[in-house]
Order: sequence, then C-alpha cells, then structure tokens
Amino acid sequence: MCGICGIYNFGSGAPVSRSSLESATRALAHRGPDDEGFHVDGSVGLGNRRLSIIDLPGGHQPVSNEDGAIWVTFNGEIYNYRELRKDLLSRGHRLRTESDTETIVHLYEDFGTECVKHLRGIFSFALWDKTRRRLLLVRDRLGVKPLFYRLEADRIFFASELRSLRRFASRAFESDPQAIFDFFAFRYVPAPETLYRDVKKLLPGHLLDVRPEGTELRQYWDLPGAEDTGDSLTIQEYSEQVLAKIKESVRLRLISDVPLGVFLSGGTDSSALVALMAELGHRPLRTFSVGFAEKGYDERPYAREVAQRYGAEHEEITVGSDDIREHLPRLVALRDEPVAEGTDVPLYLLSRLAAKNVKVVLAGEGGDELFAGYPKYVVERWSGWIPPLPASLLRALARSLPYSQRRLKLALGAMASREPAERAVAWFASFNRDERQKLFSRDFLEQVDENHPAQRMGEYLDRHPHLSPLKRALYADLKLWLPDNLLLRGDHMTMAAALEERVPFLDHELVEMVARIPTRLLLPGLEAKAFLKRVLAPYFTPEFLRRPKIGFRVPIGPWFQRDLKGWVREEILSSHFHDLGIFNTRTVETMVRDHGKGTHDFQKQLWALLNFALWKKAQAREADDAG
Repeated sequence: MCGICGIYNFGSGAPVSRSSLESATRALAHRGPDDEGFHVDGSVGLGNRRLSIIDLPGGHQPVSNEDGAIWVTFNGEIYNYRELRKDLLSRGHRLRTESDTETIVHLYEDFGTECVKHLRGIFSFALWDKTRRRLLLVRDRLGVKPLFYRLEADRIFFASELRSLRRFASRAFESDPQAIFDFFAFRYVPAPETLYRDVKKLLPGHLLDVRPEGTELRQYWDLPGAEDTGDSLTIQEYSEQVLAKIKESVRLRLISDVPLGVFLSGGTDSSALVALMAELGHRPLRTFSVGFAEKGYDERPYAREVAQRYGAEHEEITVGSDDIREHLPRLVALRDEPVAEGTDVPLYLLSRLAAKNVKVVLAGEGGDELFAGYPKYVVERWSGWIPPLPASLLRALARSLPYSQRRLKLALGAMASREPAERAVAWFASFNRDERQKLFSRDFLEQVDENHPAQRMGEYLDRHPHLSPLKRALYADLKLWLPDNLLLRGDHMTMAAALEERVPFLDHELVEMVARIPTRLLLPGLEAKAFLKRVLAPYFTPEFLRRPKIGFRVPIGPWFQRDLKGWVREEILSSHFHDLGIFNTRTVETMVRDHGKGTHDFQKQLWALLNFALWKKAQAREADDAG
C-alpha cells in the first residue's frame, strides 16, 4: 500500500521538475513511511511512497519491465498476483522481484490496457509506456483506492491525495460553488468532481489514457445489469455459493508478509470476518474496537463477545468529545476537503491503535451496500406497496419524534420525497432539499443548479431501469455513497496512520455474484440484510444475528449540546465564516441555538457546517503561508 503521484507534460514535452516531483511525493510520506522512489523520463515523472506489505526487501517503486520501456507506480494490493506471476513466467517473462506490483508491467506487455481485467484487488496506479509516449491512470473496480488528477491544456498531474496534487499546481485551487452545494446535499462530492474547479477524481472502474494526441476516459468494468430470473437456484444454493466466495475473498486478503488484524465493531460484517479468519486458521487473530462512554452508541460488548468466542487478542479505545476538538482540524487539513462523516476521528484513532501491532487490517465495509443492510433498502424494496401519504404529514411526524427514533425520523423525512432520485439523496443528506434552500444566501443560490444532486443520483438510478427499485438503489450507492464517502474515508484515515485497510466484501467477483441474486431472495421481508444473516447462521446464534443494528454512530449530537457547544458556535458563527457570503446567517444561528437548547436535532447539519468552516480556515491559513 502506497501513495503515488506524478506529472506528464504531454503537450509541450517540457522536462519535469524533479524538485516539484519530490515535493509532491513527500507530501504523501504518511501513506508510505518505509521507502520512496522516483522515475523521471523527460516530460514524465512518477513518484511513490511505500508502505511495505509484500516482498519487503524487493518491492521498491516505481518498477519497470526488463528493458525499462514500461514503468508503474502503484497503490494497493493485487490478491491474485501469485497466479499471475506463475503464468507470466510460463510465457517467458523475467521478473526481478516477488512483488505484486511487477506483474502489472508484464501484463501490460501482453494485453495492453486489457491488463487491468486480469487484476483482482484494490488499486490505483499510473503506467508509463515510453515507446508510445502513453500515460495510463487506472482505478480499481469499486473505488477502494482513490486517485485525483488535474488535466490542463498541455499537462496532467495526479496523486493519491489532494495535498500532494497541490504541489504540482502553478496556481491556487479555486472552490467550485456547485460542488459546495452538492457537498451539503450528499455529505460528499460525487465523483468525478471535487470541491475544487478542474480537479477530478478518477471514477471507479475507469482508466484515463493520456497521449500527446489527446486523452480518453474509458470504463473497463461495471456491475451486472441484470439479476437472475426464474428458479435456476434455490436460496440454499445461492447461500452456499456466496459463503464460499466470501471465504475465498477473506483467504486472498490474508496474503501478507506483515502482521494482520481486524477492525471489529461487533456488527454482523466485521464479526463474520473474524469467524472466517479463525476458520481459515489465521493466527494470531488480533481485533481492534472503538467505542464511546455515551449509552446507546457503544457496540464494544458485542465485539468482546466475538473476540472471546474466537480466541482473538482484543484491544479497544474510548473516544470522547475532546478527541474531536483535538484531531478534527488536522484531519480536515490532511484530507484537504471537509470530513464528511462523524466517524473519521474515531476511525483515525482506531487506526493508530492498530498500527502499533499490525500493518494491515480487514474491515467489513461494503456489507451494508452489498446485502441491503440499511432501513432505506427495506423501504425501496416495498416502495410500490406503501400507500402515498401527504409529504407535509410525513415531515411533521419526522419533526415530532425524538432523536432516539432517528431511523424512523430519517425514513419519514426521506419518504416525503416523491421522486426516487430526490428520495435517494435525502436518505443520507446533511440538508434535505427544503433545508438547502434556507441554508444558502440568495447570491450563492444564483450560482448553482439546485436540481443537480437529484440529477446526479438519477444518472445511476436510471442506468438500469429494468431492475427492481431495491437493485437500483443498491447500484447507485455502490457507485456514489460507498466510493466517494465511506471508502475515501477509510483510505484517508487508515493511511494517515500508515495502516492498510482491506475490504473482503468488496471483492469484485463477490459483488458480481450478489448482484445477480433475485430481489425476492436478497430481501424477502422486512429484515435488513436477511440474506447475509442466513449465510452466516452456522457461525452465530440467532440472537446475535437478529439484535438491532447500532452501526458506527458517534454521539455528535450530545457533544454539540454540552462539551463542544461553545466550539461549534465559535467556528460557524465567526465573522470569517459569515463573510464568505455563502450562507444565510439567520438560518445557521437558528440551528445553533435550537440544537444547543435541545428543542431540535440539527447535529448532522451542524457537523457539515463545522467541517466546512474548518476547511475554509485551513484554506485561508495555507494562503497566508504561501503569501
């Protein structure tokens, strides 16, 4: 696992500045503290910071083929590299190392851009073909590893993180008003956009082909656009196939030359990983958990139960409000974007704990989006059967419920949106459509398209219109919510602690298999994640599998009413924040006052505003330093 960056002056052919390449590479030192490497070939430069996981002595990057005509800088893991390596050697290739990275350059020799279809893993990489003067930028199928880039008239530069990308820029990045608006709708900015004009994320399952004669963005993978029909398999047969594929996925992700562990929340997904690792004979089995002192937010008792059952060496930490205030400003600056989720700080501190003992962790990310684990999926599954109620009534009911009924509040609020795309945005939104109209100043709203969030979501919901509402919702979340929020969070927070995160539920072969399971079997009733629980029945008691879902929730609301109340007020009611001209100050003041009094629950709205304020402060500080 690494941090990568580079630049290609494809139009002018101007030589690359080695000093700027080194500066951009070293901005990624936290991602790869073990080694650094550079390759400069006239108008192209590749940089790499390495976290050594496989072939510790021989995996230096960038790496080339035999004659030095093809080079790659790589971030990620190729889990089938041993099979690929064996096949390459049988076809006459000569490999100098035992690393997974080297297989890529030789696969490219044989298959060109089709080489990516042979890779099973998580990755973002840049490949330089000297003969063809071609630079390929590639991102894995599900978007586990990020890659940012900026394409200008005669050059392109790229990096694993925005903070590195800035080192190549000849002028300051400018904020994009539409992306800001979208951030307060989604909690993140959907790819390919970022919060900065002309700075893009490479889409999952895509490659960008850059040559002197032009650039081409191509999709090389997508989810199957159809589910199985008829009665070709029983639910028992589907269950057996899925369990076998999950086991295979876990087994592949245990390949490592360094110690491994598991992020264990106590929920179904992470607990399943522990059970399967134990069954596969992995020892020592190390597990790590994070929790909170506040009642109703802490799953650690369940995590301890699982750890004890499978004989794990278990460690845990408690995160409090002081940790948010101490670490959040630095993490916002590190990511160079607002932190979308309240879980970022706990995840970072958990990563630091794990990194004291292991270099790799397995995590259950993706289980909810793959197996329909959120209440929203139950609603979408039966949306055609739910009689329409007046939107005003649904919103009034949502407002009347206490925060302890947050899931029902969320469901009622989302169901008030009649259009599927707007409803899909509303499920996870920081601000719903009505709230966004009140949040922003009139001048700011004149610069944006208020329908854009729903249009963006609709692009994915409508891509396979013949699928069921549930399958369309799952597809959209696998394309948007998962890579642009949860996976980006996981990458940045674990790599900030020099820790590699692997996600077995997002093995692309497993994802393809589950995508074909008929809706009637995947979610037959009103129980979220019912199919996966059936699959895992041999490993856990019915009581464990059926207990209410807590999820990775952080007690932001109570903290904003008590410990962090003054800090929140200070940051989002400051004159600097007001002078941005983006927000309706009266709306913000009302939210701060009412949440502080406990008369309304505005924690998700205030969290978004706080992170945005800290981001703007970091931007201003950087501009002052540059000046």
